[in-house]
Amino acid sequence: METISQLYVDLSETEHRFRRACQQVVLLNNKLKELQVRYDRARRDQMRSFRYNIRLRMSGAEGVRNAYYEYARLKADRVLYLRYRIRNCTTIDREDSSHSSEEDME
Repeated sequence: METISQLYVDLSETEHRFRRACQQVVLLNNKLKELQVRYDRARRDQMRSFRYNIRLRMSGAEGVRNAYYEYARLKADRVLYLRYRIRNCTTIDREDSSHSSEEDME
């Protein structure tokens, strides 16, 4: 069984990874917006060779963004689970201490 301090360390690391993954998703969304502007400009100017290359780059960036999004979602689920475990551990500790103090009174 994990100790509560181990759970807190795991929670901290998982939250850090979650935040970094979210930052990467934001950066990739910005990159996709920039590529979309370039694609629209190439379409407007009828530059097919540029359009093809930009579409390939957009497709790659979308795939990476989706992978980061899925990773961030998994980390968010893990954060919720760890918070639940920590809350239950502290609740159990409080109940144990209240039972022992009641027994001391008898």
